[in-house]
Amino acid sequence: MAERPPLTRAHVLNVVLTYAAVASLWILLSDKAVEWLFSTPAQFALASTIKGWLFIVITATLLYAMLRRRIDQPTVSSTPSRRQLLPFVLFNGLIIALTAMAIAQNINLTQDKEATRLETIADLKGKRITEWLNSREFDAHILLENPLYGALYRDAQTSHAGQADLMARLDEFLSIRRFSAATVLAPGGEVLWQTQGASGLNRALRDALASVSAGRITRIGPYLDEQGHARLDFIAPLPVTDGKKPPLIVLQINSSEPLNSILKTWPVPDSSGEALLFRRNGEQIQFINDVRYRPDSALTLQLPASSKELLAAQYLSHDHDTQDKAIFFGRDYRNVPVFGTTRPVQGTDWFLMAKIDKAELNHAVLKESIWIGLVGLLVLLIANTGIVLLRQHTRLQMAEQVRQSQAGRLQALQLLSAIADSSEDAIFAKDLEGKYILFNRAASQFVGKSASEMLGQDDTAIFPPAQAHMLMALGAQVIANDRVQTQEENLTLPGGERVFLATKGPLRDNNGEVIGIFGISRDITDFKRAEAGLREREGLFRALVEQSLAGIYIIQQGQLCYINPGFARLFGYGSTAALLKMGSLPALASAKDSARVAELLQRCEQEDSEIHTRFTALHHDHQNIEMELYGRRVDYRGQPAVLGLLLDITEREQVEQALTRQASELRQQNNELERFNKVMVDRELAMLALKHKVNELSLQLGEQPPYPQAPTPPEESL
Repeated sequence: MAERPPLTRAHVLNVVLTYAAVASLWILLSDKAVEWLFSTPAQFALASTIKGWLFIVITATLLYAMLRRRIDQPTVSSTPSRRQLLPFVLFNGLIIALTAMAIAQNINLTQDKEATRLETIADLKGKRITEWLNSREFDAHILLENPLYGALYRDAQTSHAGQADLMARLDEFLSIRRFSAATVLAPGGEVLWQTQGASGLNRALRDALASVSAGRITRIGPYLDEQGHARLDFIAPLPVTDGKKPPLIVLQINSSEPLNSILKTWPVPDSSGEALLFRRNGEQIQFINDVRYRPDSALTLQLPASSKELLAAQYLSHDHDTQDKAIFFGRDYRNVPVFGTTRPVQGTDWFLMAKIDKAELNHAVLKESIWIGLVGLLVLLIANTGIVLLRQHTRLQMAEQVRQSQAGRLQALQLLSAIADSSEDAIFAKDLEGKYILFNRAASQFVGKSASEMLGQDDTAIFPPAQAHMLMALGAQVIANDRVQTQEENLTLPGGERVFLATKGPLRDNNGEVIGIFGISRDITDFKRAEAGLREREGLFRALVEQSLAGIYIIQQGQLCYINPGFARLFGYGSTAALLKMGSLPALASAKDSARVAELLQRCEQEDSEIHTRFTALHHDHQNIEMELYGRRVDYRGQPAVLGLLLDITEREQVEQALTRQASELRQQNNELERFNKVMVDRELAMLALKHKVNELSLQLGEQPPYPQAPTPPEESL
């Protein structure tokens, strides 16, 4: 039998450096891949655990394959030639080209990512501004549609009290609807009354009065008033019925404050990002809000629309029908290079721009490019180091002495022990009799015994008899199946009960014969405890929900997704399945409340509002029951949904109605009693007056008065 070359220092160095290179690449690339592929903490934790298991299997298999290949490799001689330089140069050129392509791809991806984020921010803020304008116009419609204000206006023309009532109602309206001030104008446009803080009628507002029509809200501005403050006005004609030109109420808003509050926030901290509003003003571009780097600039900052580098001017010079989603490179009002996008604000002549400094974009590109370059450099270094080590190994192999195959196996096990001692997982090897021939540092720490004490011993030396026989049976099963197996093992150690994830496989000699098993065990006790705690909390929560007397529900897209048994009991059903088949909660409401409940649920799901209402529902026995509904928006399986409670308040409603009836009856009885008392008092007074007159007539006739002298009735005493 031919002798095999022994393991040398060059072999050890080659194995260690290869292991270090694979481990470095795994850590560098796998962590980045996990960050890219998974976003939630639960997914990240599961992916990290699976990644750790894969690392154990891959590194164990790699070490085993490399050690066996070194032991089985015969002595060869190789002489470096010039032909070997060509693959070397081509390989290095390929790595450099791939790195350059990755950097170029990263530049495009980073720019696309920033562009997508800017477009999202622009769409979101444009929608918020449109909603704010629509909300203010809706508030102004209240004045137009409510006949109360027309009546108050007519009273104000005839009395000071009516004027005070009108102004008090306007002050209350301004406070609730968040307007700054209001001015009441006569049908001819003369100022009649103004709330505190109201400005006069400037030219822009007077020109707009001619176009105001009854039944329609007119928005004016934004513009600068006499004090140089930015204003936005809403003109609301008051509802009158005499057919004449209506009086007007001008609702005033300090336009810079609400617009600034919408635009100043930015989702990324420490960013140069900015959102701003502008419009064309003749040959100038006028900025509507206070821009970030120039305070108090609303409506006063104007730049030429003919500028080719100005980002806003670039947008206005393009065809908006085809360029609404375009990304522009240019300069902003500071003359700083920027990168951004623009959107028209619906229903106005305004445009909303979202931008960041080009320097910030370049910084993000540079940061990722440096990382890619370092990865490419690391791959280049590892590849060249491997080639150099391979050539060194080839030269040293020519001078190595052949040793006995048994000595080679012992050195391989010693090498595996040296590498395994650097691992925090228990790494071991057993012979066919189940006795340890390799026991690393981590395994020694787990069992509380040194490697020298464990070599030559089997599992009965460290584990209870039942566990020891179980482990030895698993080892025999690995040998019998001749394949790698992974399973959980519950073991008793000096530190207490622990759970290990063990990977075991057959250990072979130079000839491929099985001489034992190898194994790698990772302590997953803390993970299992956390998993058990999570299951316990989930079970407790489910038990609370299932046993709750209140009805708990989840509604998504108008359909019932989940209800607890308490929900079914409220409607007289024995199980939740029958109710879930009905599909929706409004189907359980009475005809008069069904549409209202459906509208509230839809609004809560779409607009993130809360629900608290009462409605009449239909019991399974066709009786009416009174329900109180609570709900709020949540995320359910990645989509918005409504989660809430349903309470049966039928008895409470009946008690409240009974108390109301009793109070009404008591009031009636009290009124009857007061009326009866009044009749009796009047009768007594009439009798006293009659007796007094009889006595007076008796005295005039010279006779004795028939009745005792009574006090004078109140009417005659007066």
